[in-house]
Amino acid sequence: MIKFFRKIRKTLLNENKFSKYLIYAFGEIILVVIGILIALWINNWNNENQTKEIEIKYLTEIRNNLKRDVKDVRFNIDFNIDKLKSNKLVLSYLNGEIEQEDSLGFHFSNLMGSTRTVVDLSAYESLKSKGFEIIQNDSLRQSITKLYSTTYHNIIDFEIQDDHRHQYDVLWPEIIKSIHVIEMWSDGKPIDEIEIKNNFQLKSAISTNISMRNYMISHYKNLNILVLDLIDHLEEKLVLEKNEG
Repeated sequence: MIKFFRKIRKTLLNENKFSKYLIYAFGEIILVVIGILIALWINNWNNENQTKEIEIKYLTEIRNNLKRDVKDVRFNIDFNIDKLKSNKLVLSYLNGEIEQEDSLGFHFSNLMGSTRTVVDLSAYESLKSKGFEIIQNDSLRQSITKLYSTTYHNIIDFEIQDDHRHQYDVLWPEIIKSIHVIEMWSDGKPIDEIEIKNNFQLKSAISTNISMRNYMISHYKNLNILVLDLIDHLEEKLVLEKNEG
């Protein structure tokens, strides 16, 4: 092709058709420019496709991670509801509102226990190393970063700094003073039925634990809503990308 253009140029110059040569040369420049623009467009198109594929890959992985997180959050909700019930029943017994009966054996052994949010960070950490800007949807990008960097962090921090500390530093020391835990989370009974009802420190610890359980249940339920909403947002985005592809 190059030899062909050279031959045309040479023929026009040899025949002293300079004006035609100029027109031809200008046309040849235009063809070269068009060729460059087409090459750039193809390159940009390929880059955009590669970026889009990477974005879809990360969004899919985050969606899958969040689906696993939902199972953990729901476990935490059920766990805390179970603890809340036991603490309320035992406190009612301590306050003389209900009598001692065999069914309370389980609840005496089920007062203590807290949860730890387990987050699957694999996709998020990979995305962070790649760069959050790869997610082009601003709302989606902000929802993802807020959930992982703020919401999860705050809940886990409260679990460790407040809830776990109350369980082991406040509640458990009072439990072992007044309750014979025959088998943890299975069976227990008061060491002394008269003395336990006068243990105001135990009552206070259980009352605080009830507040803790209500607080954690509320936050886990809110977290469950946030995670499910984000999963829905991701699903909509992935379906849209699939249809456009």
